[in-house]
Amino acid sequence: MHTPPLVSIVLPVHNDEAWVGNAIESALRQSNGQFEVICVDDASTDGTSEVIEGYRSRDERVRLIRLEQNGSAFQGRRAGIMAAKSEYVLFLDGDDELAPDAVEKAYAKARATDADLVGFGVEVINPDGQKVGGYQKRLAPIHQSLSGDDVFTGLFPVGKAAQGQLWRYLFRASLLREVYAMLPADLVLPRVNDLPIMFLAAARARKYVSITDRLYRYFFRRGGSGHAVADVARFAFYLGAIDSVESIRPALESLTETRKDPTDLIRSYESARLSMIANVVGFLQKNMSSDLHGACLDLLHTRVPQPDVVLAAVTHCPEVLPVLAASGTRIEAGERPVRSVLLTTKTLTTGGVSGVLLSQAHFLLDAGYRVTIVAHRKDSALDGVPEGAVPGRALDGVPEGAKFIGLRGKGLPARVEEWAQICRDEEIDVIIDQQVLYNRQWPSYALMARALGVPTIGWIHSFGLRPFYEHNERTSFLTDHLNALATLVTLSPLDVAYWKLRGVQHTVFLPNPPSPLLIESAAMELTKEAPAGRLELVWWGRLDEHTKKPGELLAMAQELRRLSVDFQLTVIGPGWQDYTVAGLAAEVEKKGLADHVKVVGPRRGEELIRSIDAAHLFVTTSIIEGYQLTLAEAQARGLPVVMYELPWLVPVQDNEGIVAVRQGDAVGLAREVAAFADDRERYLRYSQASVKAAERMTSYDMSSLYQQLLLGGLPAEFSPEPTLDDARQILDWTVFYSEMHAAHSREKSHGLARGRRAGGNAPARMASLARRVARRSIRTFPALEPVLRRVQKAL
Repeated sequence: MHTPPLVSIVLPVHNDEAWVGNAIESALRQSNGQFEVICVDDASTDGTSEVIEGYRSRDERVRLIRLEQNGSAFQGRRAGIMAAKSEYVLFLDGDDELAPDAVEKAYAKARATDADLVGFGVEVINPDGQKVGGYQKRLAPIHQSLSGDDVFTGLFPVGKAAQGQLWRYLFRASLLREVYAMLPADLVLPRVNDLPIMFLAAARARKYVSITDRLYRYFFRRGGSGHAVADVARFAFYLGAIDSVESIRPALESLTETRKDPTDLIRSYESARLSMIANVVGFLQKNMSSDLHGACLDLLHTRVPQPDVVLAAVTHCPEVLPVLAASGTRIEAGERPVRSVLLTTKTLTTGGVSGVLLSQAHFLLDAGYRVTIVAHRKDSALDGVPEGAVPGRALDGVPEGAKFIGLRGKGLPARVEEWAQICRDEEIDVIIDQQVLYNRQWPSYALMARALGVPTIGWIHSFGLRPFYEHNERTSFLTDHLNALATLVTLSPLDVAYWKLRGVQHTVFLPNPPSPLLIESAAMELTKEAPAGRLELVWWGRLDEHTKKPGELLAMAQELRRLSVDFQLTVIGPGWQDYTVAGLAAEVEKKGLADHVKVVGPRRGEELIRSIDAAHLFVTTSIIEGYQLTLAEAQARGLPVVMYELPWLVPVQDNEGIVAVRQGDAVGLAREVAAFADDRERYLRYSQASVKAAERMTSYDMSSLYQQLLLGGLPAEFSPEPTLDDARQILDWTVFYSEMHAAHSREKSHGLARGRRAGGNAPARMASLARRVARRSIRTFPALEPVLRRVQKAL
């Protein structure tokens, strides 16, 4: 060369005969001719060297270094860097190309800014010649300029996928030589061999700048990139990515000694390590047959602790969680002694699920277990509250002796790490999760617990067809992840049949524990006098039209009035999405029912008991329930029940204190209510039957049942096998809920379901509808979540 090169283009190759000519020609076409092309043949067995020799003989800027033994691209780049004559280095793979102005633009930027690193964009090209826009955006530079320690934290941010591609940068050659000196001279890395160099270069660099131009052309699926894994032996090759990130550890220790505060460096390394683990698991999920998943995961677990695999998936590729759930080994209940139990839900409130959890805590404490209660939602009530303390009126029901913990981490990965630490600190032996039906994050916690050897028992608090009624894909989601649970607990034998027919054999049913109101009432053996005069009716629950159907009460009341029944209906409960208390009261007034129907809002404790005791009948209009405790609570106070049919409910079975009519038959409901007004003997017979039914609901030895559940020893009667009649019932109710949803959709499309909220003006109705659309859109289009969250907030 007559002039010294400004940039050395290092081109490591191995059996790239088909593509290396294109790569070299793209280098030779550079608009700035002051460069050298250092081709390092890593012991190719094809004609790669001959192709390079042809170019070298025609252009003195092309150099060839032959390695006698294959040492991976890691050693190939090392040889090229050590031989480089210029101040700066660009990397080029044998199956890719450089843009014609790559040397000119990258070098000019480096000289103008005295940068150690210059980042630039990448053009990604599919085998059909089309550009891959999404991948190009992910590879585009994020920062314009970084200095000092910010170079490292900017290029390797915690919680993000580690990007180690060397061909996205121009490097100062001396920086690369320093990095290679920090690593073993004989290191061979068949997979992800660029990450150690990029990581350490970013840690040592003092100045980074970038340009937006796409100076590199990456050909996806050329050479060895992006191909499917055929067998477990091939997967073992991809596990080399773990070796790559582990090779950084010794150098990392020396780097931490040079920094006053190495925290960011260590956190970024751990994040990069998780990223590589996720890369391996993600590749497994995308490129391998499902029948190989189990064997490959077993191999992975010999190299990486299982908790790290779960955390990597949660952090970087949650789409692989179903693979971990289905292919991992399910822990059976009773495999380990149980002394310490963790009960968990979203947040402790005065609602039904929280009531069940708190009752379970009482029974488990009575049975001699240590109990920890964990709430997933970080409530503002927890601010400033010491760990383990119990803040707020809503948590008054936490029994003495139970420890309460509210998760405080920001983001799911942080909370899952916190979850793992709680399991260790509290020496948890088994977990009971109440939120299996209600959120999509529970598999992350269950899989982390399983990785620690702790089984999770999941509770489904509604009928199995609830997702079908709500027309969502939750059933498939559950089926994909339920293998992460030791046991799935449902609330009825028909639920057991449903989930077993779905392939979930580790399913049982248990009655919900009796509420304090039910226990207190059953002990009193209350009886009722038959109505003499006005018939007093009571309904209580949340004003949720979707599941509780309080609007049906108005149709019933209209029919009772038509039948000339002297009655008073008291509607008790908090407002919900469809009805506020004032909104339902306004609807009552509008229909001229104010003399017969009172909407009084929520009542609790003694006030609720007085309202129940003032009534003669309990009316319920629910369209779907899992285990309706209000039935037993009302019956314990001696009230007969008139309801829409829910034949799978355990409290309904062999219950002679209940009269049920078909769903939606408000007229039939009214006629059954009217029949009690004129028949004293009938009323007394049903009242006495109600008391007996309530006694039966409180006769379960819950402490013993929970002990048997925790130890895997529940009697077979709690896990019956499906029958043909079960299948018929499930099919019938599936058809019913499908048709209900279709009718509801038609009603909404014609604008008939509107104005239920108080002050139901058009803008408010539209805002309410928009909020619902936003919620559903977030589930359907998760990529739009940030935008849709802002819309929700604005509304």
